[in-house]
Amino acid sequence: MQVSDFSQWEIIGQGTERVCYKHPDNPSRCIKISKKSQAKQTKREIKYLNYLKAKGVSFSHIPEFYNVIETQDSIGMEVELVSNFDGSRALNIRHYVEENHTSEDITQLKLALKELKDNLIENNIIPCDLLMSNLLVTRLNHGIKVVLIDGFGTADAIPLANYVKFVGNRKIERKWSKFIDKFLTPCIERVTSK
Repeated sequence: MQVSDFSQWEIIGQGTERVCYKHPDNPSRCIKISKKSQAKQTKREIKYLNYLKAKGVSFSHIPEFYNVIETQDSIGMEVELVSNFDGSRALNIRHYVEENHTSEDITQLKLALKELKDNLIENNIIPCDLLMSNLLVTRLNHGIKVVLIDGFGTADAIPLANYVKFVGNRKIERKWSKFIDKFLTPCIERVTSK
């Protein structure tokens, strides 16, 4: 899909490789764009998301993938812009915990995280990076849901985990344990001990 000059669109996120722009004509979508010279992650994710889509995998806990975006020097993807039920911006997990840290909030977050993990395991959706910034907590009419918004597919030279469920599930379990121990638990402890 060709896109006109997106450089004038609102920037809603930026990483080392990509810039994320809010789609001006469709507020429920955004595009993530990389320079073709620095598009290793983007190309890997496009291939993996196309594979998941072809398999009919549910995108209930990851953003819906719509199109590949290509210009002369850039490549990217048009995806669902994950937001709260009222259209307001969803918070990443760190910011969510900082604002919502009662024991009831933390219990609700842990249940939403279990639901995400179960979905990843069931559908063998491999996270490349489980980071606080890659997980958004979206408010629903009733409750919350955690959505993995970035870092899909293994970066392994031979991406066996993407295609073999047993291997993939083991990778998900390892990455999940590391995320809980290294990022989530210290964040919760830091906030709740204040």
